[in-house]
Amino acid sequence: MEEKGFLTEKPRTGAWKAVAAVTLVVAAVLVLVVAVTVPTVLCHRGGDGNSTERLEKALDVTNRSLSLSLGRWQRCKEELGEVQGKVSELEEALANVTRLEEQNRALVTEVTRLREQLGEEQNLRSQLEQQNRLIREELQDLRSARSSPGDKPALSPDVQKFLLILLVFLTM
Repeated sequence: MEEKGFLTEKPRTGAWKAVAAVTLVVAAVLVLVVAVTVPTVLCHRGGDGNSTERLEKALDVTNRSLSLSLGRWQRCKEELGEVQGKVSELEEALANVTRLEEQNRALVTEVTRLREQLGEEQNLRSQLEQQNRLIREELQDLRSARSSPGDKPALSPDVQKFLLILLVFLTM
């Protein structure tokens, strides 16, 4: 069963877009409500000649509020663009991490295979060294028997050449 790390899960890219859109809509509605209600309230309050002045002041306040809201909206829009850029970078990084994890798994498999092969080669080498040692001992015994007088027959030159070639081959 393959484990899934936190880096392999795809982030929810739509959630932050929805939050940003809702925030912008709420801000726009609030600005419109203020823009409509402040002059109306001030107009109904004033019955004297200063109502025009009050309306102008209310309009100035509303215009400043709209200007500030527009500035905030533009900054939010810029920040949203930056966040979208960061999301793209993070998605690329996530894809890179996923690719590297796959490569790592393949390398771990290859290392395991090579270790097994090394163990087999070392075992074979050990067997060859054992055979080489036994042949050297036998050759030494044969040389000793040849040089000492006794019951043992001496090796023919052909047998000696064969043993020498076998010894050279096994030491390679």
